[in-house]
Amino acid sequence: MENYITVADMIAALSALPADARLVVTESGYYCYGELAGVCLPEAYTMEDDEGGLSVGEVVYRIGHSHQSY
Repeated sequence: MENYITVADMIAALSALPADARLVVTESGYYCYGELAGVCLPEAYTMEDDEGGLSVGEVVYRIGHSHQSY
């Protein structure tokens, strides 16, 4: 995952998704030492927990990830 993508690339990728697609940013770890989270073009992600109104096993589209470590 990079720290940035272009607007044009993101618009093109979002345009290819179904209109009802749900977008998420995932996270892992404990403490954050970086200023920026990883950003990516939408990629399918299967929910592992019930969180934020989403269910275990539901497929959503991840557009970023924050990894925190210590």
